[in-house]
Amino acid sequence: MFTSCSPQGRPAAVQHARRPPTLAVMGNIEIRDLAAKIAAEIQSLQPGAQIPSENRIASRFGVSRSVARQAIVELESRFLVRRVKGSGTYVNRRIDYVISQSRSPSLHQTIRDAGGEARTSLISGGLQLVPNRIADSFGCAADTLLTRLERLGRINGRKAVYFDEWINTGVMNDIQVALPVIESVEEVLRAKGHHPIRALTRGMLEVPPDHVAEHLDLAYGDQAWSVESLTNDGDTDRPLMFSSAWIRPDVVRVVFELNSVTHGRAPA
Repeated sequence: MFTSCSPQGRPAAVQHARRPPTLAVMGNIEIRDLAAKIAAEIQSLQPGAQIPSENRIASRFGVSRSVARQAIVELESRFLVRRVKGSGTYVNRRIDYVISQSRSPSLHQTIRDAGGEARTSLISGGLQLVPNRIADSFGCAADTLLTRLERLGRINGRKAVYFDEWINTGVMNDIQVALPVIESVEEVLRAKGHHPIRALTRGMLEVPPDHVAEHLDLAYGDQAWSVESLTNDGDTDRPLMFSSAWIRPDVVRVVFELNSVTHGRAPA
């Protein structure tokens, strides 16, 4: 109970009665309840299993098709299902991509450790002038020609990661020749006698450039994880590679494990 003043200046008791929920609030509760029921049921299904149509869900649970549709939208926003236009709605399971200084910087190894399979293909590769901020990380001149790689990564068959990578001068000039066979940049570097470790990493959710969104089949305005990493040689502390990765959040759950940083220099 609160006290206010009457028009004549005298205190008047004002009691706020509890208002009944509006139709909008009741609708939101109905949608959340239905989404929770569906989420509980699909936990036992395999990833990729198709779930019933909106009409069947509405009929089974005694709700309108609009409520069924909004419940599916809610589950999609939580990455529990994925909708394929013209095909249907399927159970979605994200795989953990753990980024840590104490773990291998290899996408392939990290995904294998999580129980999945990563495959990468080369989009383009060749010598280009290195951008200033990456040249600063490598400690080289901005007009240096370095190998730049663009790669597309699939996880369990789904497009998941777009890589834009720069290899430091003298590390391996013909790395793009080996990648169609080995696929993993980290494994190629190890084969050349290097000891790649993750020196610095920073990540954020951003809307990717249009060409990245096109490679990853992202809708206009969809966000993705932007993860930049500097990889050094663990034996010499020499920078080996700078990588910018764009990762689909509906395919991968990015997990950052914080460690003390003792190597490398962050790009400005």
